[in-house]
Amino acid sequence: MANPIISRTDLAVGNVAMTVGGVVKKSAFLLTLAAVAGFGVFFYALMGGISPNMLYPLALIGLFAGIGLGLVSAFKPHLAKSVAVPYALCEGVLLGAFSTIMYFRYPSVPLSALSATFITAAVMLTLYTTGIIKVTEKFRSIVMSAVIAIGILYLVQLGFVLFGSSLPLLFNGGALAIGFSVFVTIIASLSLLVDFDNVEKGVHAGVAQEYEWTYSIGILSTLVWMYIEFLRLIGYLQDD
Repeated sequence: MANPIISRTDLAVGNVAMTVGGVVKKSAFLLTLAAVAGFGVFFYALMGGISPNMLYPLALIGLFAGIGLGLVSAFKPHLAKSVAVPYALCEGVLLGAFSTIMYFRYPSVPLSALSATFITAAVMLTLYTTGIIKVTEKFRSIVMSAVIAIGILYLVQLGFVLFGSSLPLLFNGGALAIGFSVFVTIIASLSLLVDFDNVEKGVHAGVAQEYEWTYSIGILSTLVWMYIEFLRLIGYLQDD
């Protein structure tokens, strides 16, 4: 997403500069780790190794641990290499637990959300590389503003959930919840364009190779966000 993890403009320039290929390889590596961890949690839960009642707490553990490690990468980017693997594993736990929760309700949703995520990522990459959509400062500002607003709503919703409730209308299904989920999914997709542009700017600026991990963590966070939103959206549509 358009997040502080990879929107830093003050990363050090090094003797060996980062490359797009380096970011792609590291992103693929972290995505693979997250996928392995996610599938591990998913199948272990299906075999009865994890109680259904423990899936929500497990998802929250993965969420908060991932947020913490992501913030370390954002504000201490020189530590990104050290936190990248634990971050990917935490994201995998979140994905696996939440996917299992959705699978128990709608067996077809996780696969549909996974397909939608990869198709959308491919489309966004094509739109960016062909120049059909250009990431201007105005575009970046609009996306960042939307991300911040969505983040605030998420925090409010999390507060409601911790007290056994939910934010009215936006997270309980129904037309408004579907509309909000569509909006969030669009913003998550557009955030990926900002991520691509941040990587390109970093390469042109000669940012040191070690910071490829910082950019890769950011890209993984956006892909995880997209997948979670597709899970929610498709789940709402199943209810509709």
